[in-house]
Amino acid sequence: MKVTVFNGSPRGRKSNTHRIVDPLLEGARQAGAQTEEIFLAEHNINHCCGCFSCWTKTPGKCVIHDDMSDFIDLFFESDYVGMATPVYGLFMTSILKKFNERLLPTATPHIHKNEDGSCYHEERMHYPRFFMIANAGFPGEHNFDLFKTYMALQNPILEIYRNCGGVLEDWPEESVKKRINKFYDALREAGREMVTKGQVSETIIKSIHAELISDEEFMAGANQYWDEEITKGGL
Repeated sequence: MKVTVFNGSPRGRKSNTHRIVDPLLEGARQAGAQTEEIFLAEHNINHCCGCFSCWTKTPGKCVIHDDMSDFIDLFFESDYVGMATPVYGLFMTSILKKFNERLLPTATPHIHKNEDGSCYHEERMHYPRFFMIANAGFPGEHNFDLFKTYMALQNPILEIYRNCGGVLEDWPEESVKKRINKFYDALREAGREMVTKGQVSETIIKSIHAELISDEEFMAGANQYWDEEITKGGL
């Protein structure tokens, strides 16, 4: 079994998004899966040019010669594919959005309709199961509304929505660090369950989304940090 995550954070390996992906894939490996995390910021992925050649002239193949051709192969080789991103403008980063748009060759131009009235393009090959990881570096109740709407059409095996993700980088309070360690433990178990059971239990999903820090505490710490950085003149 292969589990692949495409990480759309501009910060790549230094990102808090990676800090969420890493223990999840560790758990998947412990259960016997082959895992890989692709840092999209490190690769050459151009914008879709909207020519539709991948549907007509070169079915299933994009006319743009960059790293996406390898990633489409990897996409189909995987049993589970995760999309991981920080929240930018209440949705995924432009890097991950660009990657998703370039998946157009994985579908055909033929349109079908679901019983619920939604329409879709048929799959060119059998798609892997999806999961989503979205990390908001700020508090609030509606940071993931667009993700939830998007993923409702994907039949995901798992959705991870992490508020106040900035605490994962370096938060001084021991009580918060203990909650973060429990969060990482829950992610590892989610990876194991995904591989061994084909689903993640509600208990683990609840543990993943447990509060790490109150909105008020996070805002106070974050605002103090940025005030200090402004005073110093930036990072």
